[in-house]
Amino acid sequence: MDKHGVITGQPMQDEWTKVGPGDQLVKFTYSELPTGEAFLTAQIAGHEVVCSVILPQPEQPFSREGVESHFEHGTDFGLRPRGGC
Repeated sequence: MDKHGVITGQPMQDEWTKVGPGDQLVKFTYSELPTGEAFLTAQIAGHEVVCSVILPQPEQPFSREGVESHFEHGTDFGLRPRGGC
């Protein structure tokens, strides 16, 4: 554990919600994989479809805004990852 109370040596994981375009609630997740990659997801509340992206190298330092920037408005789903869905 570091001086900020964060457990070190463990993969980073985070989950949060944000009101997105059209006042839709969007759930985002970020998980560092054992392979060193990062797995990002976005899902609009009430939808079964989950859009995901695997980043070969996680952005450092981690930020929620950085994760959200990988998804943009523009499809019927409401989110489109920069690399495809």
